[in-house]
Amino acid sequence: MSRVDHVQFNVRSAFARERAHALAKQTGMTATQIVEEALRAYVPPGQPAEPPGLVRRGRFLVLKGDRPISFEEAEAALLEVRERDL
Repeated sequence: MSRVDHVQFNVRSAFARERAHALAKQTGMTATQIVEEALRAYVPPGQPAEPPGLVRRGRFLVLKGDRPISFEEAEAALLEVRERDL
């Protein structure tokens, strides 16, 4: 017989509980779904969100997709940026 793992996360804030339940009633979602969506959308201050079309790989932002960028394409893009800033 296997055990079911029930995960719990307790927040001791009357405001958070009341707000989550009020939003749950308005949206038809559960309070858990409200909290999960809020946490997914949260971006800590000082950390900009990724621009559209880019994803973060470690410390780097890279284009979405699986097409590799050639050395020549990278050099041309860098040259264009360098010339634009002059």
